[in-house]
Amino acid sequence: MGALSSCVEEPRRPMPRLIMIEGPRSGDSFQLAAESFIGFHNGHIALLPRQDRNACCYIRGTSPERFELRNMGPPERILVNGEGVRQALLHHGDLISIADSLMIFDSDGSQNESSGITGLAQLNPAAHGPPGGADPRFGAIQPGEASDMMLGTVSIRREDLQRENINFRQKHYADHAQVLSEIKDDRRVKTLFQVIAKISTILDLQTLLNELLSMIFEVLPADRGSILLYDEGNRRLRTVGSRSRRPGNAKVKISKTIVKEVLRTKDSLLTADAQRDQRLDMAMSIVDENIRSALCVPLVRQEHILGIIFLDTFEAGRQFNKDDCELLTAIAMQAAMAIENARLIKEMGDRERIRHELDLASMIQKQLLPKKLPRSQFIEVYGKMIPAKEMSGDYFDFMDHDGQGNFHICIGDVSGKGLPAGLVMIMARSYFRPLTKATESPRAILAEANRLLHADTRRDVFMSALLLYWSDELGKFIWSGAGHEHLIVYRARTRRAEAIKAGGCVLAAVRDADAIFQEHELVLEPGDSLVLYTDGVTEAKNPAGEFFAQDSLDPVKRLVELYGHLSAKDLLEAILWELKQFINGAEQADDITVVTVKRPAAPGLAPPPPTPLGGPL
Repeated sequence: MGALSSCVEEPRRPMPRLIMIEGPRSGDSFQLAAESFIGFHNGHIALLPRQDRNACCYIRGTSPERFELRNMGPPERILVNGEGVRQALLHHGDLISIADSLMIFDSDGSQNESSGITGLAQLNPAAHGPPGGADPRFGAIQPGEASDMMLGTVSIRREDLQRENINFRQKHYADHAQVLSEIKDDRRVKTLFQVIAKISTILDLQTLLNELLSMIFEVLPADRGSILLYDEGNRRLRTVGSRSRRPGNAKVKISKTIVKEVLRTKDSLLTADAQRDQRLDMAMSIVDENIRSALCVPLVRQEHILGIIFLDTFEAGRQFNKDDCELLTAIAMQAAMAIENARLIKEMGDRERIRHELDLASMIQKQLLPKKLPRSQFIEVYGKMIPAKEMSGDYFDFMDHDGQGNFHICIGDVSGKGLPAGLVMIMARSYFRPLTKATESPRAILAEANRLLHADTRRDVFMSALLLYWSDELGKFIWSGAGHEHLIVYRARTRRAEAIKAGGCVLAAVRDADAIFQEHELVLEPGDSLVLYTDGVTEAKNPAGEFFAQDSLDPVKRLVELYGHLSAKDLLEAILWELKQFINGAEQADDITVVTVKRPAAPGLAPPPPTPLGGPL
């Protein structure tokens, strides 16, 4: 054998990722490997596990800093920075276009330090997580998978059990009558009734667990004891109560092998007189801790394991016996019922508290919406947001700077829903408002907001946005997009609607994306209208589960063409009315936000309105 050499391993550079900024999976991302094939799966761009007939290109890392894209089809099929390529060396920030999807190549190692979500379909054949799941009502461990959640493998070798010196097994009781029939000692039956009477009146979960341990120590010769309950959120057993007769020595050394067996079989297990066992290969945790005996009893309710009670002793004169195991098993059966009830009461209380806090947060968020419409001699503006939950991840705002026709309009959509998205929305607002006072440029504002959000949000959080600046003096919009939905413009002269791509990159995805944000101009002629919206409009679902605009923007454009002649307020209300008819009572799946802009026609020049096909008129 050669001599061993000492060396310091260099930290591995994180692999780049692709971030979808336009298309069906806008805002999603996936990590690249040394060689990654990209193609179509179920009609959408996806990361494929291997090369197959659906692959259209692959990205290969030839060194830690060098990645090449190779087109496996016609050059016009793959665009890099707007040009068709057969192969291209990729740099951080390059834009890759395939079919209806636009991605950005992100190789900035500083933002890849933590593992992110893989939002695009990664067709990995390996299964993720154990099959089945816990009972959602009680957070209970299902038989056969409990040890997989907490302790890794569920398999237990016979020699492992032999080393634990298990002296007695007690099957869990089927009902209350069996409990009483199994316990012959009148004193222990009386003790059981006392325990039942006391714990059945305690409704607070932590108080119940503390009292349960206290009573167990009164009737059993335990030196230490712990109660562990299953934590659904972390998918593991968690210690929720401990007690010791010796101060400073309350931490129980729990045998994983014994716990595995209890979770697998739902049997109570007793190990007695461990120190006198002559086998030197027994569990060293028991020997090291001078444990004389141990009891491990499951908390079973409706055939589900809620947790375990684990007791041990270290004094020769304080050892558990068969009667102790039977009594603790009976106590555990009644305790499981009380724990389940206390848990349900706690969950109800938590839900009410959370509901109250969410209502308060929702009220605060609504207070942050614009209270006044911007003033202009030439255009009128209107906006409305309908949250799907108490908190909305959608955002719109009007920043009127002087009341003289100079203002910004912003609309955005944070990935995800509910409270986390709502908090990011509030954070974004706190950035946009001061930035719009510092500069008029939508491009510069988005670039700086992007840096701030990237620094202050999790890696899997993104925000799309559109920012427009209007000046009566200029008589036109200057705007910039950040991976948001199209702008829909109604032209009064033709009575047709056109869709304009927002472009840019979703905020918080890439730290320095200044070059990706572009500024554009938009002129509204008299009678023209502009509609801005979030994906809650296009992805509104009817009772059949169909999207309002699943395959194209034509349904949205038809709505704008139908009502584009109306005022900004009436146009917005008509769009929302039509969406309500389409949803037809189905649950709102996402936040819906619409902002409308109208440049009224000069008196006498307005085109005659078309006959509406339906709606509020």
